[in-house]
Amino acid sequence: IWPALEVIRQEHRLKEADFYSVVKRSPVVPPDRIRIMAKAHFHGFDGDFISALHLLIPQIENLVRYHLKQHGEKTTNIDINGIENENGLSTLMDNPKVEDIFGKDLSFELKAIFCDPFGPNLRNELAHGLIGYEESQNIYSIYAWWLTFHLIFNTFWNANRTNQQKNEGQAKDNA
Repeated sequence: IWPALEVIRQEHRLKEADFYSVVKRSPVVPPDRIRIMAKAHFHGFDGDFISALHLLIPQIENLVRYHLKQHGEKTTNIDINGIENENGLSTLMDNPKVEDIFGKDLSFELKAIFCDPFGPNLRNELAHGLIGYEESQNIYSIYAWWLTFHLIFNTFWNANRTNQQKNEGQAKDNA
């Protein structure tokens, strides 16, 4: 990923607005999180993975929660004091509906990268202040950035192609 990113950065100077344009049209991103996701991905593109991770990881948890709620799943629990709390990413990823929503492969990757104690466990490492600058530049951090950008870009691309095909079909029907 790193060598490809370096080539792209040398050949293209993308701005945050370019990322905003893609993220805004990606159906996987919750509508109220577009700016944060765009900023996170721009930071990663620019090589600032410490900023990218601090923005991105909580938004990945929110993205999973958002899509579970969209599918009618409960994302909270009630503690012993009767207080309702949002479940963390590890608990959300244990919901069987996650595989239906994101697919088996992506679900595995999200869990392995962000919340599996046998993997990099980036969500917990970040939440507990255990990711320093050096750790933010490692292969897991770069892969996490790329994985989420890949998810956003693919859903953007597929949505645009579907819209294009629909418009072409309507134009043929009107002709």
